[in-house]
Amino acid sequence: MLSYLAAALPAQTSAPARLLALQCALRSTAAGKVEIPTGLVRGMRLGRGATALAELQDARWLYSPTLPGGRSGGFTAQLLDVAVRMQAPTLKDRSRAADWILRTCQRKELRELDASSRLLALALSVHVPSGPSGAPASAEQEVLARMCGLPAQGLVDVLDVLVRARFLRSWAYDPAPEDLRWDLVLQGQPSGEDSGLTA
Repeated sequence: MLSYLAAALPAQTSAPARLLALQCALRSTAAGKVEIPTGLVRGMRLGRGATALAELQDARWLYSPTLPGGRSGGFTAQLLDVAVRMQAPTLKDRSRAADWILRTCQRKELRELDASSRLLALALSVHVPSGPSGAPASAEQEVLARMCGLPAQGLVDVLDVLVRARFLRSWAYDPAPEDLRWDLVLQGQPSGEDSGLTA
C-alpha cells in the first residue's frame, strides 16, 4: 500500500496527508467510500486534519463534501483513484493493517515525533522481515524516500531522529551506497508483513 501511494500521490504530498491517505485507502469500501471518525483523526496526531484532507482533495485523490470541523473533526469521503480498490489486501487484512499503523504510530518512542518521522518509522517497520532472524532490515534509499515523500538526502536526518528516539538501534549504508540497513530497538514487534501491510 505504501508503494501504491508513492505512485498515486504527487511527490510533494506532505507526510500528514500520506498518513491520512493510508488510513483512507485501508478503511475504504469496495466502492471507494470511507468514513474517518473524529477520534481516529485525533489519534493520528496529524495537526490540522483539514489541511491534510484538503491536500488530498487538491491532488484529486479523494473528494469530501465537507472538510472536517475544527482541529480534529471526522469526515466522509469518496476515493477518486480507482486503482486503490484493486489493491491486493482483503478487507480483513486492510483492517488489521490500519490498526497496526495506528498502534505503531502511538508507540511511546514515536508518539511525539513529527509526521515525517512516524511515516518513515512505518516504512522501515514494513521492510523488517517477519520471524526471529534478528538480521538487520534493508531497502533502497530511493524507495524509502519515495514512500515518505522525502528527498533521498533528507532520510539521514529523519533516521537520526529515530535513533535518538530509540525506535532504531542503528542504521548504516549497505556496501551498495544506494541501500540502507537498520536495526529496530524492539525486536519481536509485529512487522508490517505480519499485519497484512506490505510495502
